[in-house]
Amino acid sequence: MAGNLNGADEGGGMVGGERYVAPTDWGTEALSFNKDEAPLEYGSASYGDLWNPDYSGFVTLRGHSGLVGIGLWLQDEGRLPHSMRECFADEEKMAANYDIILEEAIKNKGSIAQFWNNENEAQGAFRTNGCVIGQTWDSTGARLWDEGMPIRYLAPKEGALMWIEGFGMLSGAENIEQAEAFINWYYTPEVGAMYANETKINTTVKGAEEHLDDFNREFFAYAYPEDALDKLWAWPVQDAWFISKRNEYAERFLAA
Repeated sequence: MAGNLNGADEGGGMVGGERYVAPTDWGTEALSFNKDEAPLEYGSASYGDLWNPDYSGFVTLRGHSGLVGIGLWLQDEGRLPHSMRECFADEEKMAANYDIILEEAIKNKGSIAQFWNNENEAQGAFRTNGCVIGQTWDSTGARLWDEGMPIRYLAPKEGALMWIEGFGMLSGAENIEQAEAFINWYYTPEVGAMYANETKINTTVKGAEEHLDDFNREFFAYAYPEDALDKLWAWPVQDAWFISKRNEYAERFLAA
């Protein structure tokens, strides 16, 4: 769960050639599934599998990011007029894509047992509400698997949605030496691995993979096999206009 820096310079990490964020950790949103009731395999697994009629009534996802997953599936099938990345830079292209995405989402809404907004809700969909497949964070799949449930987590062929976090410091910050000491401490392989082992979130620290526990090694290898890391879909910058329109489409999806 270490070493990936794909997308680290996007989303505000670099501005005008200057670095403003030092990447610390990364994670994804992809497919959690019950390996016995909804088995998936890398290479064929797709966001489109959420809408397999066999799983109707047993699906969980988050409203706004679920629409992106549908969009990547439709893009892969050649059913969108523009790429999904163009949605984040051009309002007209976003509307053209999202009108099609929303129509597909509403058509399949009956398959959804539960929408989630946080980790507890996502886990609860599998623990108590009978879901067998969903688009969730990696930490959701990891924690359920680690507890002995038959849940696995896998990047789809369209690419796992990836976010990345980092350290930043205000220009007027005080105690800069202490802050830098903490940052340098975090970037040691042992501490990077400690963070990943505890949170089930991936670290960017080089060498941390040598200190991961056995479960996290197994989880990482299973979730991101073969060329999955090359296909990670890093979230683009989301400007205010995009967030407003994104929320509008998500609300229409939830209310349908």
